[in-house]
Amino acid sequence: MQKFILPLVFIIFGFHLSAQNAISGFVNMENPDIWETNVQLRKLSLNNLEKGEVGKPVAIAQIRKDGSFAFNKKYISESNELYRLSINRIREVINDTVKKQVDFILSNKDFIKFGKGKQLFAKFHTTNQAHLEWQKFKTFESDLVAQYGSSEEMVMPRKGYVKDSLQILMVKLIGVKQLESQQLLDADIGQNETYYLHLLSELQASDLDPLTYAFLERKLAYLTSISLEKELQQSRWINLGLLFMVVALSFVIVKTRNKRQELTVSVLSKQERTVRGLILQGKSNKEIANELFISLSTVKTHITNIYSKLNVANREELLQKSTGTST
Repeated sequence: MQKFILPLVFIIFGFHLSAQNAISGFVNMENPDIWETNVQLRKLSLNNLEKGEVGKPVAIAQIRKDGSFAFNKKYISESNELYRLSINRIREVINDTVKKQVDFILSNKDFIKFGKGKQLFAKFHTTNQAHLEWQKFKTFESDLVAQYGSSEEMVMPRKGYVKDSLQILMVKLIGVKQLESQQLLDADIGQNETYYLHLLSELQASDLDPLTYAFLERKLAYLTSISLEKELQQSRWINLGLLFMVVALSFVIVKTRNKRQELTVSVLSKQERTVRGLILQGKSNKEIANELFISLSTVKTHITNIYSKLNVANREELLQKSTGTST
């Protein structure tokens, strides 16, 4: 029984170690004597990816006798970041074409494993979807280079692929950075303002480091200000339009009311209109009789006729109807 326990312990221990590794695999060296015995892990900045950035050192792993190496998950960020593995030569070689480094996207939720092969860093398997998307983009780029003779001819296919085919924001941002590095981004923004404003909104809502898309924010700042100015101008025109409508409506209401009053008053006789005017001035029946040189009973008769024709019951209602006010 004991002879089975020890191998089982090694298997469980090995599985545990493997589960803790985000990066593992083999370095394939035909001449180990000309290479250093460790692998360097560096973090790259997306903003400097196209400028041959060396990267920020993260960790160093020793290469074992069988060529294997590993990096623990603790060295890898929770969110997707760009990383580079590299090995230094001890002796420089003239016209050296051996690739000494490999770049990839990784988070500590995923892993990447390098297999054995002829290259220093051979083909690898990864569970990181962002890197797989980036690989598709790089394959597409290689096909473009083979298909077209100049970078100008590749602009439209590349832009179409970045907009329609890439799903991972980080990789889409890499594609946009390539447009910028070729001084094509400004023109494309001018032709596709809505797309880039939407892309910026997605980036701002993501967990990507704001520094990685700060260049796009700067380029879109003027578009955002123009868009806000357009909205403000539209708001001004709407407010002016509403104000004009209110003024026009008020004018129509007043005009209609005055016309209605004129039509109503026109049914009165000349003497009744005179009496009505004096009533509106606040004159009493006796004052009206004295001013018009008529009897008090005649004034009362005129007032009765005025009330009947204008459909009012008293002086207060007459005043309200004549002035358009109410109590």
